[in-house]
Amino acid sequence: MLQGTRPVTEKEQLESLSKRYNTTAFMYTEYPHKNFWLKEFGEEEYKKALLELFSQDKKVPLMLYVHIPFCEQLCWFCTCHMSITKEYDKISRYLGYLFKEIDLLREFFEKNSVKPNFVEIHLGGGSPTYVRQEDFERLIEKLGSLTDLHRLDEFALEIDPRQVDRQRVKYYASKGITRISFGVQDFDIEVQKAVNRLQPAELIANLLTPDVRKLFKNGVNFDLICGLPHQTPETIRKTCEKVMEFSPDRICLNYLHYAPTFAPHQKIMMDGRNGRPGHLPDFYERKTIFIEALNTLTEGGYVRTGYDHFAKPTDAVAQAMKKGKMHWNALGVTPGRCVDVIGVGVFSLTTLGEYYFQNLYETPDYEAAVSGGKFPIYRGYKLNQDDLIRRDVIQTLRSFFFLDFSRIEKDYGIRFKDYFKKELVTLRDFVKDGIVEISDTSITITEVGHQFANLVCRDFDRFYGGNIKAADVGALYDDR
Repeated sequence: MLQGTRPVTEKEQLESLSKRYNTTAFMYTEYPHKNFWLKEFGEEEYKKALLELFSQDKKVPLMLYVHIPFCEQLCWFCTCHMSITKEYDKISRYLGYLFKEIDLLREFFEKNSVKPNFVEIHLGGGSPTYVRQEDFERLIEKLGSLTDLHRLDEFALEIDPRQVDRQRVKYYASKGITRISFGVQDFDIEVQKAVNRLQPAELIANLLTPDVRKLFKNGVNFDLICGLPHQTPETIRKTCEKVMEFSPDRICLNYLHYAPTFAPHQKIMMDGRNGRPGHLPDFYERKTIFIEALNTLTEGGYVRTGYDHFAKPTDAVAQAMKKGKMHWNALGVTPGRCVDVIGVGVFSLTTLGEYYFQNLYETPDYEAAVSGGKFPIYRGYKLNQDDLIRRDVIQTLRSFFFLDFSRIEKDYGIRFKDYFKKELVTLRDFVKDGIVEISDTSITITEVGHQFANLVCRDFDRFYGGNIKAADVGALYDDR
């Protein structure tokens, strides 16, 4: 592109595109978005989906996701489904009901002569590390009643570094945890004050000593957030440089999703309660911050794995990406060992073949369901053939920035250019702006287009009506 008589710089191109495409888009951790799932789709459909899955493949690899929604302190940026409490009795009570749900699942499998092939377990939240050691022992024992924990390919735990010491981290390894994920967010003190999460880099250094690192065969992940108050390209570069000193195996660099209608506590970030009044980077500023982080990490040897994730070239995710097996779900990018996920706990998500399910949001409703011997399903959805095709296209473009028409044609028995004739026409604006390249055989999202990949994916979303609200977008990001 030209501006006057001189070539446009990459920075000018990004600024122009950011202003042109200054709009929100779903992250597409699932398709269709759960706004379109049905509340009439409940426990009976859930049981049916389980039986269908195992009738097709008795050894289908599964992930078990366990949701612990409690945190001791509110992080003002958060859009997770969480509950803030200092009353540990609430956590103990919740665990009792969680164990009942796990028992329901085990009993269902036994009744139907099913031996589930769980290959991964992920403990998320909230803050699973809020659970005291004696209760963590009970949790491990309960999970062991469902599957053989010693045969897992991966057993992951999300860690709040403010809640643990080195001995506790070692304890998790002794209970079978093989991968840990630290909520770092940012190392800049002004940013930390603005989001109510003070945790100096020294805190991480005291936890991740060499003797600790070697205990976790599946590695260490750091979560960062792009677009926090007071962040600039310079501050995110310094954060990323500090992150690389710790040498995590994977890094998740999520954009901040500011949706105060959905998460009203986010407004606190702006009033300067812990320092000077907050300034949220705008759409263009967030893109420049992300690109600075991207450049810093890739120059430091990390590989970009999908839209907002990075990994060392030796990590399982980076290796899976090279082989085209990397998979994207509500927990981020995975090596693709399993696609189907069974979620337990309040609000958790389940993906079973052509089906989606979500557990009840409210704790009293959740407790009532499991106490009555029922799976606590809030809503669900069964994908039709068109949904399956579009989900595949969207997630492939989002993860790999490239789509081979012949692969979709082979897998679904369609002619891509005929099936997506309308979409290929509407992509022309992206082509004109240098975001997308379309050939006779493929779609490629260009380097500058990577920053707008979700908008490209949205072109294939048949549910999108051009009226996405911030609260709806925000609701997508509480799945982790």
